[in-house]
Amino acid sequence: MFERTRPPVDPVTFTLDGREIVAERGEPLAVAMLAAGESVLARSPKLHRPRGPACLRGDCDGCIARVDGVPNIMTCLRDTRGGEVVSAQNVLGSRKTDLLRITDWFFPRGIDHHHLMAGVPGVGSAMQTFARQMAGIGRLPDEPVTPVPAARSECDVLVVGGGLAGLSCVRRLADAKRSVMLVDEGAALGGSARFAEDGRALVADLGPTVEASAKVLLRSSVIGFYEGEALVVEPANAHVIRPRVLVVATGAHDGVLCVPGNDLPGVMGARAVCNLASSGIVPKDGAVVVGEGPWAERVKAALGSRVVAARSERDIASIAGRSRVRGVRTTDGASFDCSVVAVATTVSPSFQVAAQAGASTGVVDGGFAVVVDADGRAHDGVFAAGECAGVAFDPKELVASGERAARGVVAALSPR
Repeated sequence: MFERTRPPVDPVTFTLDGREIVAERGEPLAVAMLAAGESVLARSPKLHRPRGPACLRGDCDGCIARVDGVPNIMTCLRDTRGGEVVSAQNVLGSRKTDLLRITDWFFPRGIDHHHLMAGVPGVGSAMQTFARQMAGIGRLPDEPVTPVPAARSECDVLVVGGGLAGLSCVRRLADAKRSVMLVDEGAALGGSARFAEDGRALVADLGPTVEASAKVLLRSSVIGFYEGEALVVEPANAHVIRPRVLVVATGAHDGVLCVPGNDLPGVMGARAVCNLASSGIVPKDGAVVVGEGPWAERVKAALGSRVVAARSERDIASIAGRSRVRGVRTTDGASFDCSVVAVATTVSPSFQVAAQAGASTGVVDGGFAVVVDADGRAHDGVFAAGECAGVAFDPKELVASGERAARGVVAALSPR
């Protein structure tokens, strides 16, 4: 599906279901597996359909695997050190030939598990027992995990999201001498801007200042905001942070095509494809770009002659393939052979953390965005900036949005 255009500079190896994979030290495991030609990295929980990475930033289930005896690892967020043992989970047989995929053929319209066999004497309870055995993803870790007390911190401002909006906000808050903590799921600051030609310079400018002026928690997720406290999951433990003000800059989720075959391995967000291309990893058998706008143009520029076609979302009739993408069929009857579909359709703002903190949302193209005033305020003590607040992915606009929120925060924290 993908191939490297240049060899690793600092190669290390790990195994995937017994196969040795060569990787660049420090690159995510999922990226290395894609570069090695692996397309199916996981299976869907219920129907066991083949899954591959779609986002490369922890927003999908296409790269979840067991790593060194620990289940449910997002391999797109786990850097390769060398020597890792990666194995498939949630399969009967193998990752490529999962016998439980038979459920997909038995139930072509999906499983109504709420009513399946319900009310049938004797059968209903047996089905519940069977379902309990089949439910869940992954088995318990090989070794028990020792409980660790959660860390606790307080700060003036907690910024959730380390993209351009979050970084610019932190820089302005640091200029105002406020204590700031920043949480981001990625392995590096910058978010999607790291893979955009017009965003890299801004990340390079903002990143060092932010790292020097704020406490930065990478590879960490804010999974809830309860009564003024953010619950953060770090790689090794939990962290409870109580800020005086919360700034949400969580970006947006990639759009999804509503056509048959939209979940096949090889259907990826344009941002994810740009991520791979920035490391010299490109589609081996060509790509079809679906969508319009800046990310469609960015991915076309990144892939060059490997783009076999570029069509709008409304032109796509279906995506061909059984276990991975084989091609695209359009509504005018044309067919294009490819191994990757790069989706650059309307994104969906990631509003969830802000909503849990009390913010309101409004309808926008692609979903719901956090509603903010002219100062970026979404609720008492809550501000939002960037794509989650409906700002389009334009690097300069994202920076301006973050700075606007920072000014609002400084005003909110100033004595009156």
